[in-house]
Amino acid sequence: MSENSSPEPQRELWQLAAREKVALLREEMLAWWQQESRLCRVIAQLDNGDSRELGYPSTTALVAEVARTSSGAMRKLVARAIALNPGIGVGGVQIPAAAPLTGEAAAEGAISPLHAEGIISALQAIPATMPAEEREKTEKTLVDLARNATTAEVAAAGQRLRDTLDPDGPEPRDAPEPKRTMNVRQRKDGSVRLDCELDPVSGAKTLALLEPLAKPHKEDNPMVRGKAERYGDAFMEIVHLAASHPDAPNHSSGRGDIVVTIPLQFLQQGLGQACLDMVTNITASEARILACDCKIIPGVLGTDGQPLELGRAKRLVTEALRIMLAIRDSGCAFPGCTRKPRHCDAHHVQEWWNGGTTDLGNLVLLCGHHHRLLHNSDWKVRMVNGHPEFIPPAFVDPWRRPRTNTIHTAQPRAA
Repeated sequence: MSENSSPEPQRELWQLAAREKVALLREEMLAWWQQESRLCRVIAQLDNGDSRELGYPSTTALVAEVARTSSGAMRKLVARAIALNPGIGVGGVQIPAAAPLTGEAAAEGAISPLHAEGIISALQAIPATMPAEEREKTEKTLVDLARNATTAEVAAAGQRLRDTLDPDGPEPRDAPEPKRTMNVRQRKDGSVRLDCELDPVSGAKTLALLEPLAKPHKEDNPMVRGKAERYGDAFMEIVHLAASHPDAPNHSSGRGDIVVTIPLQFLQQGLGQACLDMVTNITASEARILACDCKIIPGVLGTDGQPLELGRAKRLVTEALRIMLAIRDSGCAFPGCTRKPRHCDAHHVQEWWNGGTTDLGNLVLLCGHHHRLLHNSDWKVRMVNGHPEFIPPAFVDPWRRPRTNTIHTAQPRAA
């Protein structure tokens, strides 16, 4: 290019010919696949204990938080990241990747994430007793194919290789596990559809309860109250009976009180141990979480081991207060959570052991997962104009901008 010549001005997409657009698409896809590989390397490193250090129960939960999506949406990505990259075991020993050759091809941008998933799936189906060299040979065959083939072709080749390496397939179980499944779908109008399948023993037990309650009455009109409706009514009778039992796992019935004893300085510092029901040792951090559930009777001990304070039943969150919380928060108040009030506990915004009161202005509904997260991570909660507001850690949002739950239907508020 001569000194006086200038670079060709970049053209808009609409100015490109069809072949040029396809070439550009190919370049962008390769860059996307390489970037996804780098993303997987970061995720695999977080799986070496970093997630729990930050207060998250799993790497998937942490990645979902950063991505502002659900754990289900991130599950395949995290599984792929762990399979394609080496990990760190006890004592810093490196654990080889389950699919190292696939990881190398992904890093080059030579194969897509879907190709990698197909290869990983094929390798996972190979019996663990297969020699390492056969496993590596199988992976190399699939990776070489994936560089130029479609995902469907890779999947078919993987199945053929599995059939060759393990023609008999997995050994049949002597006794199949009982099959009990229930699909639950809640519609927008609040109605719920249940699709249930039970193993023979479970089915017999269920019918033994349902059939006596579903017997038709003499005045029943089959055209009005048919078999399906009678069984539906019988099912709800069983639900009502279970819900009224004192041991029912919902917040509408009374639960047995338990006593947690802990020295005051341990509770304030979050260090040391507490004793649950005078028998089981738990950490001070776990005691803090239990202390938020106002159905726990806290026994705080002084330096000499003498009780300083014992919570009494009348200081607990009443059903009326819990209803008010449910009306205000409509469920777990943590940003993005959809759990309903019946699955939530009342959390003290200002800890009760630090002078926090048990009233509406100092309580927030949290599901079990987000309750533990708030205690074990750098997430913070505060009350603003009578409503909870959450402050994310810097690793989630460097600016730590406040968040609220916008999923639950907002309740009408007074002007």
